[in-house]
Amino acid sequence: MKILQQELSSLTIQRGLDVATRDGGFAREMLNGLAGCQEMLALDLSDKAFEKGAKKCQGLPVNFVKGDACAMDFEDHSFDLVAVANSLHHIPDLTSLFREMRRVVKPGGLLIFSEMYCDGQEGGALTHWILHNMDCYLDTFKGVYHDRTYTKAHILHMVREAGFTIKKTFCDYVEDPAVVKKLHERVAEVPERIKPYEGRPEYGLLAGAAAWLKETYETEGISSAHQLVIFAEV
Repeated sequence: MKILQQELSSLTIQRGLDVATRDGGFAREMLNGLAGCQEMLALDLSDKAFEKGAKKCQGLPVNFVKGDACAMDFEDHSFDLVAVANSLHHIPDLTSLFREMRRVVKPGGLLIFSEMYCDGQEGGALTHWILHNMDCYLDTFKGVYHDRTYTKAHILHMVREAGFTIKKTFCDYVEDPAVVKKLHERVAEVPERIKPYEGRPEYGLLAGAAAWLKETYETEGISSAHQLVIFAEV
């Protein structure tokens, strides 16, 4: 995320927090732009991706911590920067998330929201969005909360409604070849992932989405979907 890193390069951030971090990918993206950051805590409700994240963030000041972003075990005003990336649509209690982010960031500190959006994705980025949309369907059918991605306008609305002051917005995307390689692998896995639903009411929806994915993938390839990045303050 070159634009993100460029925007961060002039800032003085000593201690940051990346919530709902999974394998620390966004923490790494931020640290590749930040100079002099002494510690980036990477928080997630599950630690199943932490081992992978430790390898991904090797050599960077990232410390993985298991915890609930909606009820964080940190003191007030603990961080110069608090970020959440591609996770708003995974969290049912956004009111609590926003409250906690507001509580743990220092006065005058930076809040970063980075979220894939559903409007305006083109080419290989559209393929990624279609693939992600299938993930939403499959998780929902399994009883896992996974809302579909929002429009850019709705993401901005949520941040403003939470009482944050938006200072800057831009769109960016991940250029990591390893991420793109994984996207290709995920496309290849789709037929097997939807096969258990054959004969069930959900299969028509999944089969239609899979056909759209296949057509777009064959004509456009796949690349990381674009994300709306918001810099905000309390």
